[in-house]
Amino acid sequence: MSSPSRVADSKYGGAPSGISDLRRVLARELHDRVAQTLTTMLISLENFKMGQLGNQNVLREIAELQDSTRDALMNLRLVLYDLRGQTGIDEGFTEDVRALLDRFQDKTRLKVVLFVSPFWPSKMRSQAALNLHRIIEEALTNVRLHSDARFVQVALQPEVDGQFVVEVKDDGRGADKEAGLREPGLGLLGMRERAFILGGRLEVESVAGEGTTVRAIVPAEQLF
Repeated sequence: MSSPSRVADSKYGGAPSGISDLRRVLARELHDRVAQTLTTMLISLENFKMGQLGNQNVLREIAELQDSTRDALMNLRLVLYDLRGQTGIDEGFTEDVRALLDRFQDKTRLKVVLFVSPFWPSKMRSQAALNLHRIIEEALTNVRLHSDARFVQVALQPEVDGQFVVEVKDDGRGADKEAGLREPGLGLLGMRERAFILGGRLEVESVAGEGTTVRAIVPAEQLF
């Protein structure tokens, strides 16, 4: 009979050497097996809802299912943050984004501009701040890897309908060659997942020769 340690060796490619390694393995398994499934459920429910616009009873039931799934995903995310030893960015979000852009500019030599609306909150829920920060990081990674851009603008601003928007816009090659933005493995699914967690949505607009815009749109009540 195999010992527990040998079972762990065969499953993960090597036994965790300590508690921190075990926490990382568990976090990876929860994310890959559970979080991704919940995210797929949210996206499927949203797609199904688009075909039920005339049926208010069904729409209400779908909305309740989405809320329950989103709550479960958020709670799972909190567990993942604890397992990974991550902390939120509830204060100083703008400063953290500015520092991120400074590092990106130094590394890529691209011109980067940050616009922050005076109505952007000075303090946010820690998990909202962290998810939005990760969306910006992933969008910048796509710019660096796929866009051949010379200029990037990041905007943090409110919408007129009570929502808030994080926008990353570049002047790169756009739709024809930015295959990376169409492949979930390169970050699009992760960005959508984080937007869904916050009760929002992700929009990607890409025009050949004119660049790409990634917008995460989230309700105000998810930020405060």
